This record gives sequence, C-alpha cells and structure tokens, in this order.
Amino acid sequence: MSMTDRFCRLGKCLKRLVRSPVATAGLLLSLTLTGCAVVPQAEPRSIAVEANAEQTLKATLSMLAERGFVIRHGDGDLGQIDAVLASRSGYEIHAEVTSGGPRPVGVIQPGSTYLTLSGRRGGQPLGAESLDPLFIDVQQRLSTLP
Repeated sequence: MSMTDRFCRLGKCLKRLVRSPVATAGLLLSLTLTGCAVVPQAEPRSIAVEANAEQTLKATLSMLAERGFVIRHGDGDLGQIDAVLASRSGYEIHAEVTSGGPRPVGVIQPGSTYLTLSGRRGGQPLGAESLDPLFIDVQQRLSTLP
C-alpha cells in the first residue's frame, strides 16, 4: 500500500469522525486532556562562588554523596552532575558548574564561578526551600578550603 493510499484512508476516517457529534466531542476532549499532561520544567537556581570550577564541582559532588545521593552521571569536563536520592524514589538533582562565562540570571554575588542547581521530586520541580540548603552546604565546604 502506497503512502498516498494511506493518507486517503486516513482522510476518510477523519471525515467520518467529524460527521459524528459524539466522536467529535470525544476527539476534542482527548486533545484537551493531552494538553494537561505537560510536566512543568524545573527552575534552575544559581549562585556565584569564590572558588575555581574544579573545587566547586568536588564540593558539590561530596555534598550530594554525603546526603545520600547516588551519582548517576558526573562529567568533570562539562562540569555536570546528575544524582538521585537513594532513600526517596523520584528525587533528582542536576548540578552544573560554569566559569568565566556569562553570569546566570538572578546572580548578584561577586565571583567568576557559578553553581546552578535544579531538581525534581515526584515529577514536580524543586523550589528554593529544597535547593537553598544544598547551596549553603557547598558554600560552607568551599569556605573551609585552604
């Protein structure tokens, strides 16, 4: 069967659906409900730190590990870490460390290295109340460096 024949058959089926008010209402309802299934994007939060990118990445990695996160992916060259909390299913954190590039939106502190965190819990984005303690922990670790 050629593609043209398939499109013709599909067109005939759609014409039958449009003629039936019940089928049309069902089609519109299913299209409406499909739009409700959109998962909200995680809002990343960023801070500037007074350390180099390598130190910041190591401090972030150790903070996540000590808090019980399992590191699923870590790339020192890209400055990225993906981790999941071992004790809670669906709790994910993404960390990214950048240096020397443009300042992330909302960052007002001095520093040339930036730590950006985002995450999800049960499919919902994590808010500031969940991410800020992680930032504080990393900052404390960096302040104790020689």
